[in-house]
Amino acid sequence: MPANDKRFVAHIDILGMSTLVEQDAEAAWNLLSGLVECLETVNGYELEFKDAGARVALPEKVGSVMFSDTIVLFTIDDSDLSLRSLIVAVVTLFHRALVKCVPVRAAVAYGTFFINQPKSMYAGPALIEAYRHGESAQWLGIVACPSAVGRAAALGMTSDNKNLIVPWSIPVKTGTIEGHAVNWPAAVQNDMTVSAPLTAEQFYEAFRSTFGDFNLQPPDVKAKYQHTVDFMNAMLTGELA
Repeated sequence: MPANDKRFVAHIDILGMSTLVEQDAEAAWNLLSGLVECLETVNGYELEFKDAGARVALPEKVGSVMFSDTIVLFTIDDSDLSLRSLIVAVVTLFHRALVKCVPVRAAVAYGTFFINQPKSMYAGPALIEAYRHGESAQWLGIVACPSAVGRAAALGMTSDNKNLIVPWSIPVKTGTIEGHAVNWPAAVQNDMTVSAPLTAEQFYEAFRSTFGDFNLQPPDVKAKYQHTVDFMNAMLTGELA
């Protein structure tokens, strides 16, 4: 554990979980169970970074803790290799959650984050930043917080020659905030069964059995899915929404 406790932290949670728990506790539990399976799978990954000549088991670089519908991933230090590992972990977890029809959103931050795993103690400004940016974003996506974006972009990570850290107008309740996001659509495009551009209704179909028909959702929920496909379409087609 680094002496200065500086590290990268990701906050990931399920969209619409509180409402679902109140309406259908069993369905909420099934979503939660699906997310746990995703985390267990990702924690078993071994990563290879050919340009860095490194091969690591993910838990060697990234730790995790889960409480309620929230997963917190954190690096063991603040090295570039650990940050790379965290970005891969977040994107992969995000993708696997969508495959299991679990709607999630996330944010990655950098800063002080104290850990005492034996006593289940986790706290620090980095987690607060990741939480606030992730929770305020009105979409299914991954925000690169201001504290982490410089280091993350400098890594030059790509997928199919597309940058993984991209500038984007992050949707929030009051409009949009200029910032950066993780280009998860580029990383998962080869697994998509529907070609871009997608509609919000097409993307939402995976979640209909849990949350009900798209047309019956309140406007703010519909907007979150629209914001999601706006980002997806822009990243996959190269055309800004």
